Order: sequence, then C-alpha cells, then structure tokens
Amino acid sequence: MKKFMALIIAVVMTMLLATGCSSKTHEYVVLDEALADEQYGIGFRKADQSLRDEVQKTLVDMKKDGKLAEITEKWFGEDTSTVPDTFTPAGSTDDSLNKIKEKGKLILGLDSSFPPMGYKDSEGNIIGYDIDLATEVCKRMGVELVLQPIVWAQNVTELNTGRIDCIWNGMTINDERNEKMNLSESYMNNRQVVITLKDSGISKLTDLKDKSVVLQTGSTANDALDDRDDIKKIIKGGKATSVSNNILAMYELQKGRSDAVIMDEIVARYYIERPDELKSEAENIGANT
Repeated sequence: MKKFMALIIAVVMTMLLATGCSSKTHEYVVLDEALADEQYGIGFRKADQSLRDEVQKTLVDMKKDGKLAEITEKWFGEDTSTVPDTFTPAGSTDDSLNKIKEKGKLILGLDSSFPPMGYKDSEGNIIGYDIDLATEVCKRMGVELVLQPIVWAQNVTELNTGRIDCIWNGMTINDERNEKMNLSESYMNNRQVVITLKDSGISKLTDLKDKSVVLQTGSTANDALDDRDDIKKIIKGGKATSVSNNILAMYELQKGRSDAVIMDEIVARYYIERPDELKSEAENIGANT
C-alpha cells in the first residue's frame, strides 16, 4: 500500500511540475528611450478629397459631442485622442464622397492583427479602437462599414486599385505616405519602441550591440530603425529580420528566437499584458512553435 501511495504522489508531483513548466510566464521590458515619436492618421486616395474631408469633419463633430472621448476612454482608460477642435474644408468638388454614399458602404483596409486598433477576437470578429471610431463615422455618414483585411506591406496598392476606400488601422503619418495618400489630421500619438525580455540584459538602445532584432514588414518600425544609423549598424548583421505581422514578431521574442522587437508602443503594451493571447494567436496563424 505504501509503495502504491508513493507511486501516486510521484505521479502527482510530476504532473504539477509539468504544469508549472508549461505555464512559464515571460516578463517584458519596453525601453524608455524611443526610436521615434509618431502620429496616427487615416489614408485615402490622393484624389478623394471630399471623402477625406467628410470623415475628418465627422471626427471633429464626435469630439465636440463627447462620442470620441467615450470611445477612446473605453479602449485606453482616458481620452488620449489628438483630433483637432475645428475643421476647415478644402472646398473640393470631386465625387469621392458621392460615390461612397451611392454604393452605401465604406470599405476599410486594415491589418487584422494590430490590437488594440484593429484585430480579431476569440470568435474571429474584427474589433478594436479604430473599428469603433469608423463604425460611428459610417453611422453618421449613413453608410455601412465593411472591413477588409489586407497585406499591410501592400496597403497603398490596395487603396489605389480601388479594393478599399481608406486605410484606417493605426497607420503612422510620414512623408512617404503623405506623398502617396491623402491623409487625415492626426487622431492619436504613438512611439516606435524596443521590447525585450526582462532577463535579456538589454536596458538601453546601445545594449542592442550584436543582438538580433525583428520587426514587421512594411511597418514604420523599419523607418525608425533606418533613421537611427547609430543603432542599426550595431545590431546583429546590421539589419533587422522582417516577419509578416507584429504577432509573429512578438512571438519570436517570446520563444527566444530574437533578442528584441521594434514596434508600435500601443500594440506592444497590449500584448505584454496578454502573453497567453499572444501565444494563441501566433499558433492560429501557423507560427513555428
């Protein structure tokens, strides 16, 4: 009987040990020094001035009546939006707004793995801060919001070929995009930051010397790194490894296949608070675990 009980105890202890190992948590660190400060905007086709102006005007109206603050506080706990107080129309006579109203829908292009701006919940529904904003804007415009996931690196092509009507997904305003799109005013601030694991020994940007870095293809993390030649030249190989989305970038770090990630601070902090969700989403998109 004693031998049997000893065997049972041994089995239980083994199971507890295995459970403890499998539930290992990761402690992340966001370096205090950012690579770049940014602002988010909405992108439209160059010629679509009247559509751009209508969306901008509606956001300003939402700020005035408190709806913008309500949505922002829901997602971030406080009103951090940067939508301006006033709107000045450009006086355009193009038919882009009329076309949207005639077809009765606005097709929004997004990277559907970019929380909390736009991402899929556990049931596969696309939700997020930008989605709530766009839903309210479309409601006030009297049209249906249609969400169209795209390959982020091809966002300008998707826009100019007419597959989507706008890009609204935590998209950073920069000179290149300003040349290729008709951008809204800024509606939120962001930073490009470095994320690493607590035990990595990396506490400042110069600690990235000979370390491997990963980031999302087509994201402004690439621009932020390119603008910091002092950092780029010291990282392993003199360049970062690119992956298709931020989920894979964070998961590469979690699994120890990269020393650091460069990405939007808003998205990084979302995943830092939800490591189990990160693992689940990575597995859903076929990450090599």
